[in-house]
Amino acid sequence: MRKCPFCLADIAEEAKVCKVCNSTVVKKCSACNAEILATARKCRYCAADLEGKPLPVARLSDAPCGDRREILITILLVLLTCGLWGLVVQYRMGDEINRHQGKNQLNPGMDLALVFLTCGLWVFYIMVKYPRALQEMIAEEGGSPSDLVLPSILLTIFGLHLVALLILQDELNKHWSLHAARS
Repeated sequence: MRKCPFCLADIAEEAKVCKVCNSTVVKKCSACNAEILATARKCRYCAADLEGKPLPVARLSDAPCGDRREILITILLVLLTCGLWGLVVQYRMGDEINRHQGKNQLNPGMDLALVFLTCGLWVFYIMVKYPRALQEMIAEEGGSPSDLVLPSILLTIFGLHLVALLILQDELNKHWSLHAARS
């Protein structure tokens, strides 16, 4: 059960109309067509502002895009190579972000060497630097980036660096798909 946002009566979770006040409690997002609460000011799926403010127009660059990597295949390859494929993916992600932005803010080769020299401790720094670079890249092109730094560092602290890496790869896959859709 949940509360009607208009009269505060108890209504079923799947209800679209309140039986007490007869108000429609859900609506479709004008940007992504997802079903959301009728009183929502912002879509919880696409972050569209529903109060009449226009969405920012994406300014996708013409820079080269990176490779789209399937998450399940990446997991399988990481397991088969005892983690070494994860380092390859990390290197490629850094290189692709640099090429796409036209900047050299990430140094994936040096990062890889420092991971080995610090017995893996450098990964914590990478899980701050790479998500920030990814967020900056998405924001520069007019997208609404997710905050990936905190989840990435927490997952890494709890020994789930691979999961954090896959989350970053998934965000990159979405970004490359936007570019592919535009072409």
